[in-house]
Amino acid sequence: MNGSQLREGDADQMMRVIADAHHDDPGAGMPWALLEGLAQLIPSDSISYQHHDVAGRSTLAIQGVDDALTRSGPDRDTLPTEEESEPFWDLFWQAPCSWPQRSGDLRTVIMLTDFLPTRREQLADPTLREVHTDVRHELMLSLPAEPRHARRIIFVRTDDAPFAERDRQVVSLMRPYVHELWLDAERRRGAAPRLSSREWEVLVLVGGGLTHAEVADVLFISPATVRKHMEHVRERLGVHSAAAAAALALPFAPPLRPDRVVAELRS
Repeated sequence: MNGSQLREGDADQMMRVIADAHHDDPGAGMPWALLEGLAQLIPSDSISYQHHDVAGRSTLAIQGVDDALTRSGPDRDTLPTEEESEPFWDLFWQAPCSWPQRSGDLRTVIMLTDFLPTRREQLADPTLREVHTDVRHELMLSLPAEPRHARRIIFVRTDDAPFAERDRQVVSLMRPYVHELWLDAERRRGAAPRLSSREWEVLVLVGGGLTHAEVADVLFISPATVRKHMEHVRERLGVHSAAAAAALALPFAPPLRPDRVVAELRS
């Protein structure tokens, strides 16, 4: 390959990572075998799959491994709170990590040094100075996402060892396979939607004909919380209406007896 920076054995290792990930349980995010395999290919202090609702200024999933292959996420309990996320979102559109959304180019694998090549420039950047204070080097692979959302895999190093062009080339070559792995995981998850117990309760009650206010009364939560749960349900199922979510997921719903609840509330 002309201009290749790959090392001997890189191609074989990439193929093994892809094969292992295809056979791994899809889980709730990326197959763990993919993130762990990427960590073997490109040693980093952390590698994370992230899903952000850019318009809503919220993080929907963070799933990662560190340099010891310790797993974290992607359950919602580990996500930053709204208060914790506010500085990140306040600076998002001027930060290097928003370049794919600003440019519309999701194919190019970018590194922090593409935008801030010197340590002095990095220290002057408000995002690195105020939010990601421990980040020294970053490499980012962007994936297709629904409108106003961002999906990416981010490699982070906190020491002075920069990512090399070989690392960028490895990730660039793997990008279409990573996207296919995500789509395959979504297809395999589609047989039984992965929703939290509260999301199932909300969906079953809404599917049974209750309004958001009525669901709030039954579950002792606010209507705004009901709406937020339904937003998460629609996002996870990839649909745009409560009716479509109910049609897709209710055949797999646990036995919550929504008919009895609805009848009692309507009586």
